[in-house]
Amino acid sequence: MYLSAYYFRAHMYTLVPHQVQEDMQWMADHGTDAVVIGVLEQDFEAAAENIDRICAAAQAVGMGLWVTPSRWGNLIAGCPKVPSIHTSRHPETWALNADGSPHIGFLGAYASVHHPAVHEFFQTSIARLVTRWPVTGILWDELKALHVIDHHPTAVTALGERHADPTAHLAAQVAFFGDINAHAKALRPELHTGAFIFGHCPQEQITAVAQMPALDECGCDGRPWHHSDGGMSDNGSGGPPSKFLLDQGPAFIAAARAAGKRSYALIENHALPHNCHGLVARRLPEVLAMDWDHCTYYYYPRSCEDPDGAMAVIGAALRSR
Repeated sequence: MYLSAYYFRAHMYTLVPHQVQEDMQWMADHGTDAVVIGVLEQDFEAAAENIDRICAAAQAVGMGLWVTPSRWGNLIAGCPKVPSIHTSRHPETWALNADGSPHIGFLGAYASVHHPAVHEFFQTSIARLVTRWPVTGILWDELKALHVIDHHPTAVTALGERHADPTAHLAAQVAFFGDINAHAKALRPELHTGAFIFGHCPQEQITAVAQMPALDECGCDGRPWHHSDGGMSDNGSGGPPSKFLLDQGPAFIAAARAAGKRSYALIENHALPHNCHGLVARRLPEVLAMDWDHCTYYYYPRSCEDPDGAMAVIGAALRSR
C-alpha cells in the first residue's frame, strides 16, 4: 500500500525550516511514501517559497509530493476553508438556480463547470502547478458540486434536452475534472491523478467518479472505525459522524476495481477528543489492512484535544502495519 501524509504547514506562512525537515523525517521513519499539500489559488504568489521548502525537505528523505488544488472555484475541498478568489471576482461564472439566483455552497457560489472562463482558469492553474513544482500526483479533495443542477445559460446550452436530468449534471462535473486530468497528464505524462468523495455519498456518485477520464485513483474519506463503535460527534454538525472507512470503504474499493482504477482512502484522524484515542488504536490497523492501494493520514491534524497523543496512536499503527 502506498502511504501519504496530509500536511498543512505551508498555510502557516511563518515556516521554520528545521521543523519542516523534522516533520518529513517523522513521516519517512513511519513508512510514508509522499507528502500531500493543499495549494490555494493565492499560494502561487503568497506561499510559493514555503512550498519550495516542503518539496526540498520531502525529496531529501525520498518522499514524493502530491497536491490537492484547494477550494478552486468552490468546487473542491482542501485546507484552509476559504472561498475561491476567482469565483468571488467573477460572478458571471456562477452556477445558477432555476430562478437565476446563485447556487450557494458552504463558502459561497459554485463555479459553473460549463463556463469557458472556469475551464480556462483550471487549465491555467493546473499548468502552473505541475510545471512550477515536481508534483508526483494531483488529488481532487471532496468534489463539492456533484449534486448541483446548474441553470447557467452555458449549462443549458451544453446539456440541451438532457438539462432536466440530474445524471447529466453529475456526468458534466466528472467530465470537467477528467478534462483537467488529461490536460495535466499532457504536460506531465508520468503524473498520477486521484479523486475522492464523502464515504456516505450515494452509489451513483461513487460509480460516476470512479469512471472519471484520465483518473488513476478514486475513493473516499471517513473516520477510521465502524459506525457501531460510536466515536465522536462529527465536526460542527452536532450529530454523529456519517463517514466510516470500515463500513463504506468496500463499496469504493469495488467501484475502483470495476473501473480499472486504484483505490484511495483519506483517514480522517482530525478533530479527535482524547477519549477516541483508544478507538483509533483498535480500529486503525483494521483500516490499514483493508485492500486500499493508497491511504492518506493527517500529520498533526487540526482540532485534536491532545495532538501529541493522537500522533503517537497514529504512529504506532503505521509502524505495525
